[in-house]
Amino acid sequence: MRLLLLVIASLLASGAVAQKPAASTPLPASIDIVKLEQNLWTTMAEGDFGAVRSLFTEDFILVDEHIQALDTLLITLKHCKLESYELRDLQVRILTQDSALTAYHVVNTFQCGTADKPTVMNNDNNSVTVWVRQPKSGRWLAQVHTETPAKP
Repeated sequence: MRLLLLVIASLLASGAVAQKPAASTPLPASIDIVKLEQNLWTTMAEGDFGAVRSLFTEDFILVDEHIQALDTLLITLKHCKLESYELRDLQVRILTQDSALTAYHVVNTFQCGTADKPTVMNNDNNSVTVWVRQPKSGRWLAQVHTETPAKP
């Protein structure tokens, strides 16, 4: 019996016998991902650029008529204020424990230009945002966002 215990202990110590894996990160709840998307749009409408920047990964890309990095998006948001938005038909797909995406229809209005020459931009798009959980902080950040004009 003593020999058997010694063999089992030796096998466990050497890793030859599979040990139970450590508890893994649970899958995110869809409602939590919905809240992330809603918070992103609300924060953009509030115009706090530090807060907006903190919601995106450093390697974030926006794909619409162009492919843009985060800095380009932030410059655009400084010149165009999000006046209103409505997220419709929002769907969530959980990809992994640390990634998810939202797909939805968004109708929004931006006020661009200057006080002397204001320009109103009305948009009607289908959008997808990819959310990733950061390994060190556990925070969820947007890594990719796409916008495609919706058909009338």
